[in-house]
Amino acid sequence: MKTHSMTTVARRVAFCAFLLSIPVLGTAQVKDSEAIMSTLQEVRSHAALAQDDAATLESYTRSPMSWESHARRLNLIKEHANDLLADFNKLTSLRGEGSPWQQQAIDGIDPLLRDMAAHLTSTIEHLNANKSQIQMKAYKDLVRANLDLMTQAHESISDFVDYGTAKAKADELEQKLALPDSSTPGL
Repeated sequence: MKTHSMTTVARRVAFCAFLLSIPVLGTAQVKDSEAIMSTLQEVRSHAALAQDDAATLESYTRSPMSWESHARRLNLIKEHANDLLADFNKLTSLRGEGSPWQQQAIDGIDPLLRDMAAHLTSTIEHLNANKSQIQMKAYKDLVRANLDLMTQAHESISDFVDYGTAKAKADELEQKLALPDSSTPGL
């Protein structure tokens, strides 16, 4: 009888342990992808370059620069934007291996870059069709909007990179201090 009760207790303990492990397994966190973090940092660098060029172009609208100077600066912006989009395409291909916040970052950056690229294309087309009107309001508004979009994209990307860096540091400290995993329910 004592053997039967010990077996029953052991089974109940094992079953309870199994039940308690289910929520932990259900909320297991996907590790951050180092490849995504590295590529996000590259995307941020290209976004900063495009933003700087857009700021320079915007300053041209307040001075007597030639349309050729505007065209050269727009080409620099376009080169940086193309590099940015190439890196973003790499991010998109890595999306599946990312943690939830990394996937959210990629999804959040996508519409910003689409708007940026579309607006840059409109600005280039406007300059090509209106080379003598670089001091007119329509062109100045397009250039200013480019700067605003590129600034917004750069800031958003930078925020995601900063978050990832801070999260990695917090995870490292959590392990160093042997703190319980923050994803475990009830802790």
